[in-house]
Amino acid sequence: MKRKMLFVLLSFVILTGLLFSVSPQNVANAAFGSSDFLKTNGKVIKNNSGTGAIVNLRGPNLGGWLLQEAWMSPMNTPDQFTLTQTLWNRFGTDLNHSLQGGYHDVWIQASDLDNIKNMGLNVVRVPMYWEDFMNPDGSMKPDSISFRSLDWLVTESALRNIYVILDFHGIQGGDCPWQSCGISNSNQLWVNTTYQDRTVQIWERIATHYNGNPTIAAYDLMNEPLLTSGAAENASQVQQKYNYYNRLYNAVRAKDPDHIVIVAAFFDWEQSLPPSTYGWTNVVYETHHYNFTNFNDWNLTNSMIDNWLSKMAQYQTSYNVPVYAGEFAFGQLDLIDKWLAGLNGLNASWSNWSYKVTGGGNWGYYNNNTNLVPDIYNDSTATITSKWSKFATSFFQANTGFINVVMKYSGQAPTATSSIKALANNQFVTAENAGASPLVANRTTVGDWEKFTVINNSDGTVSFLSKANNNYVTADLNQSTKLIARATTIQAWEKFRIIDRGSGKVALQAVANNKYVSADLNLGAVLYANRDVVSGWEEFIIAFAP
Repeated sequence: MKRKMLFVLLSFVILTGLLFSVSPQNVANAAFGSSDFLKTNGKVIKNNSGTGAIVNLRGPNLGGWLLQEAWMSPMNTPDQFTLTQTLWNRFGTDLNHSLQGGYHDVWIQASDLDNIKNMGLNVVRVPMYWEDFMNPDGSMKPDSISFRSLDWLVTESALRNIYVILDFHGIQGGDCPWQSCGISNSNQLWVNTTYQDRTVQIWERIATHYNGNPTIAAYDLMNEPLLTSGAAENASQVQQKYNYYNRLYNAVRAKDPDHIVIVAAFFDWEQSLPPSTYGWTNVVYETHHYNFTNFNDWNLTNSMIDNWLSKMAQYQTSYNVPVYAGEFAFGQLDLIDKWLAGLNGLNASWSNWSYKVTGGGNWGYYNNNTNLVPDIYNDSTATITSKWSKFATSFFQANTGFINVVMKYSGQAPTATSSIKALANNQFVTAENAGASPLVANRTTVGDWEKFTVINNSDGTVSFLSKANNNYVTADLNQSTKLIARATTIQAWEKFRIIDRGSGKVALQAVANNKYVSADLNLGAVLYANRDVVSGWEEFIIAFAP
């Protein structure tokens, strides 16, 4: 999304392990199969081709990857079109592809998908750019160029049970007036029939390539399509836009009759037409949400959120379609919390903007990379490559407050490296004596002994792997139900249920005896699984611990 203005540790559930704490066994489940194929069913999305369980898609946009944006990406050109043309003019076709392919390999890596998986998220929205598929003369590029990065992402995502939404963000000529659509101040798609024809051809190619692939959640046909220079469209313009949507829809359906198609209600629902207008089926309607009037005005954003949620519920019912908040960013964490709670209450899918940004604020899970960006106009290929290499996620800062809020609403128990704070005394739980002694809540700071990797078990329970000794925490019924990190495998005594207590607080129920874990202040704050009810001593906060 274009950036047109500026940009509690909320904890709950188990929060992200992030960059370097991921081990392979904690990442991958069985790869997606035919039963994971998504289709719509009334107002929800379901697997098993629309006949199975409800699947709410939640995750980030991979902004700045295949389409760079000046405000959030390591570039000194105004838009992706200028970047590509400059590299092509300076170095030729092959080096242009090599340089940008190298950048793609840096910006998003397998470890980033591990992060997303471990945050409990299950989808990525991928902004695509037309010149990855087509030359300026309209001829198609080979698959080895066009699908090099996308196929890698789809394969790696499938191994982690992460769905992929393919978002045509940068259409030739631009379908919106902003640089986020790939070219600044252009918006020529709506008046150029050649660009319209080529966009159809690219979608036909993509739909053919991914036909039947269960990892693909949906085809997002156009990003923020707008026929004006920024004003709301009139009825005639909305009709023109949706007529072109219908052309794209029919072109995709001719090549791929089964995947979900996403249509934008942009700027808002008033600039949309219902699917019954064209006889569309298996479609999702998408909205984007930013307070462009005053990004940091809490009261205004709060009222906007109320209005947005109300209208989403209204049109979800009247159109009888699933709704999807495809982009959003807010300046305040408590408003993000409110927004995600509201979306989850509607069974709405969502993807925040974005996974990472070079600047600050709540625009990414990772931010604040101040390394030098390439001078695309003057730097050598070696210098460009070297500078871009400093934009792997390991060079960014984790936006832990934002991450914690998102994890609260991921809908799944994430795998995470976390701290556990006992509310009985506001002390952190430690695996005392490098794990040789029972767990006790008596630390004011978090070191390795106070860190636990949270493991998702297939039965919905979680287990805790102590960083102190790499053993699992057990509720030892042979030691008065004390918790101690000494097990090398996960059995019943090593499993716990997470009980939501609200406001970021949780209780832990041991599967070993169905008792709640308590930080018993009468026994030195040692942790025991011995309580039948939950009160203050049985409440904890589990939060991301980098």
